Amino acid sequence: MLLTPLLASLLSFAPADTPDEPQPASVSSYVVDVLHVGDGQVLKNVVVTVTDGKVSAVIPGGDAPDGATRLEGVHMTPGLVDAFSYMAVDGDTVEQSRETTASLKLSTTIDLDSPSFARAASEGVTTAFLTPDSLNAFGGLAAIVKTAGGQPADLFADEGASAKLVHDAAALKISLGNDVAMGNRTPGRVPNSFFIRRPTTRMGTVWAIRSTFYNAMRYAEAREAGEADYHADYEAVLAAMRGEIPIRVHARRNNDVQTALRLAAEFQWPGFVIEEGTEAHRASQLLAAAGVPVVAGPGYDNRQRAIAQGPTLEQLRFLAAPPQICCEHLHEDAFVVELGAFPVFPHHHECDVDGSAQHYEEIPRNEWGIPIDPHDPLHHEHEEHSEVDPMLPENELVRDVVLSIGGERLASGLNRGRFTEGDQATPALPALLHQAGVPMAIGGAEAHDAAATEASLIHQARRAVAYGLPRDQAIASITSRAAALCGLGDRVGSVAVGMDADLVLWSGDPLEHSSRPLLVVVDGEVVVDNR
Repeated sequence: MLLTPLLASLLSFAPADTPDEPQPASVSSYVVDVLHVGDGQVLKNVVVTVTDGKVSAVIPGGDAPDGATRLEGVHMTPGLVDAFSYMAVDGDTVEQSRETTASLKLSTTIDLDSPSFARAASEGVTTAFLTPDSLNAFGGLAAIVKTAGGQPADLFADEGASAKLVHDAAALKISLGNDVAMGNRTPGRVPNSFFIRRPTTRMGTVWAIRSTFYNAMRYAEAREAGEADYHADYEAVLAAMRGEIPIRVHARRNNDVQTALRLAAEFQWPGFVIEEGTEAHRASQLLAAAGVPVVAGPGYDNRQRAIAQGPTLEQLRFLAAPPQICCEHLHEDAFVVELGAFPVFPHHHECDVDGSAQHYEEIPRNEWGIPIDPHDPLHHEHEEHSEVDPMLPENELVRDVVLSIGGERLASGLNRGRFTEGDQATPALPALLHQAGVPMAIGGAEAHDAAATEASLIHQARRAVAYGLPRDQAIASITSRAAALCGLGDRVGSVAVGMDADLVLWSGDPLEHSSRPLLVVVDGEVVVDNR
């Protein structure tokens, strides 16, 4: 009991609570030669002012205030919005114990400290729509993140170095096509046994989707009558049918896109978005008539392989025993030469320390386009042989047979591509959708899970321009329109008063291949500085 008066005496000396003093506003200004607003407008000589993480002023021809950041010749865009991303999404983040996992949230398993987000930010991506993998008929609820600005788990990491969750139920993911069935087939067995998890065909996938919608509607009736217990998956499906949660449908082939349109009509979806849509141009008139948007997937995957074609046997040989890389410790980008859709590192015993690079045309190639390097053991006997994947047979003839059957999955350094559903793929997909009047954005998919490649979001936009997409539409497809398709058009994707101060300052025109991000700003804070 003696503690009571002691505590009272101690509390009597405690300072009285005082209201927090208002903190001064955080203000910064940027003076840029060219501003791409994001909605198609291009302004010259603009002062952009940021106050407390929001754009507070956009003044063309304005006077530069004291302390403003000014870089000669720079272009500013909104922070890029990746509207279809698998950043930090892998097999461990997707529950495959049943076909329908509609209520599970991807946000609960995302590694916000993944280096994928830092790579994306370095390429100008500030917002990403993270979609569940396409291995279930109903894959769960997507998430939206800012690629920087979160609190990292690492105590020694810089503040704001982690990604930041913005929305944990951004859309319900439905998948059509081969992905859902492929994982259910036992290797070497025909997928017609009840011992194998369903679905194992496209028909089975559509049945699983339709069955889930009908079961959800029956559940709603039973629930209203007090005859059913709470079912989280059906509740998520019903919320999507009411328009409370957007619907995303992953579909590559033309017939899968048309199946999505039929499902939408059958169950009266308020609306939905096609993800990836490799062959969506073949159904563009139907999509335009229905007003269904498409987030076009990448022309390249994260290993720089064109999704429209599989590797040849010669390429598989090359990938199964890649040559040693000279100067790897120097990380000399100058030595990287593009081989069609594959990265190739010319092998040199004496490093070209002056940074000069061989041009594509200067490298001798065989009939398959493979560089003929005098030090490459694939073409010449040499004392330094590359190591063949130990899982492959030593006999060259047997190895070729195994590679031909196993394909790129057995070529070291490559993951499985989309070759089974890319027969009609074209790099002109964004331009064709735009010409048909289909609302369209561009997504990077798994592009930023590896170092910067032709799959990264800005490169996708540049490639789309090369194949006919107007430049203003290319910018919109990775900024304002992408943000709108993610449901964030009132927050990100445009440089306008009241919007989040997500900004990228480029060394030149962002659609030129020589341009690179100099400054990347997320919520008013500089997260990448390459000045």
